[in-house]
Amino acid sequence: MKAIHGYWSVPALGMLLLIGCNTSGVTSNDGGVTSVVYRADQSTDTVEELFSVSSGGRINPQLALPKTVQRFALTADLSSVIYIADQDATSVYELYRVNLAAPGTSTKLSAAAITGGKDVQDFKLLPDGTGVVYLADQDTDGVNELYKVLFSSPGTSTRVNGTLTTGGNVLEFDVTANSGSVVYRADQDTDTVVELYRTIVSSGANSKLHSNYASGKSVSSFKLLPNSTGVVYTANQTSSSVTELYETVFGGGTGVTVSNTLATGGNVLDFVVSPDSASVVYRADQDTDGINELYRVALASPTVSVKMNGGLISGGNVSATYVVTPDSASVVYIADEAVDEQFELYRTVFSGVTRTPLTSPRIGVGEDVYGVATIPDSSGVVYIADETSAGTRELYRVLFATPATSTKLNPTLASGRVVEEAVVTSNSASVLYRANQTSAAAVELYQVFFSSAGTSTTLNGNLITGGNVSAFAVR
Repeated sequence: MKAIHGYWSVPALGMLLLIGCNTSGVTSNDGGVTSVVYRADQSTDTVEELFSVSSGGRINPQLALPKTVQRFALTADLSSVIYIADQDATSVYELYRVNLAAPGTSTKLSAAAITGGKDVQDFKLLPDGTGVVYLADQDTDGVNELYKVLFSSPGTSTRVNGTLTTGGNVLEFDVTANSGSVVYRADQDTDTVVELYRTIVSSGANSKLHSNYASGKSVSSFKLLPNSTGVVYTANQTSSSVTELYETVFGGGTGVTVSNTLATGGNVLDFVVSPDSASVVYRADQDTDGINELYRVALASPTVSVKMNGGLISGGNVSATYVVTPDSASVVYIADEAVDEQFELYRTVFSGVTRTPLTSPRIGVGEDVYGVATIPDSSGVVYIADETSAGTRELYRVLFATPATSTKLNPTLASGRVVEEAVVTSNSASVLYRANQTSAAAVELYQVFFSSAGTSTTLNGNLITGGNVSAFAVR
């Protein structure tokens, strides 16, 4: 997952941790931080703007009430930041680029929109560094479509999706790692029938990635294979009342069923593709309707799945928070496997299906794990839990070599304080996190090195009264 970080809501179970982020340039040789951008109402309460950790200064042109920056991302070469803001006109959200070497002066990337409340809503960087694909109702108010803009030609965009039927909209999209294709969900051909499409960036050729759907069927989610060869998606493709898992290989695939046979009433809920593109881990009430468990299927052997979790206590379920390790060798998941409503951390190794509790001896009644991120070298995980004191959510590390032996990373927090999210740096040496650590009234940005657990450094500048760091981006 790229560390494009901004405006999303946190998962239902708790706090969000980004996994496998590329943080090249974050830590310098002397242990300082050099390439982190964060969003905060640092200068004016409720006005969210972008700031650089290295310079300590604002990046975007200064915004006045009620304007604000929404989503943002660092470019791969660390030279600039792409962001959405109502910078030029209040409540009209457009796409901008600002060079980190020239803060305060930005270039508008999105094309001029027809008046009438049109907005840029989302964007993805082209991995080759040439430009951006963005979602906007640019041509027709209320009709969301995809556009590509190159950094070399700001303001000149090309529509990426196919022609939409009346009432149609693009709902979700992503760009393949090789920058060759854009895949998106849309009711492009039939209003309210959401299907999956691919556009080849170089030619503009557009195609559907599965057979035609009848009314009542739709694709509900998708993820690209990291090797850019295809896509895995959930849909009620076979039966309108059952959501299953499918794969399409680019260049002729039509949507092959991946998940195993489901119990009557069962559905696939969500899934993760392994970094090596070889398998998918998915959550479903596959064996018993209403009991959510975790399964793995090799894409070379579709519909042949293996359960990843252990036996569940009555009322127990695997939560929506689970991650495949960067080496594609195991999955780490959160479940109330041993005690109903007591969420703990487990790891299952794919080879031999060996399962190990990572935290269960350390978590007491009323204390839970709320989020988890793998360490890039696959040595262990970092997680958020109220492990020391119920209601106080702190940051911990556990190594796979020593399960159930955790280390608290942040300085001890006062009662009721919360770590809200964290990113493990790509050198597997430190964690950046947001928390109301210093003051209960202010969420700030911190870094802690694994070698100095319990000692953190504040990365953001001084916040105005009422100010908070709401998001950050690293690459």
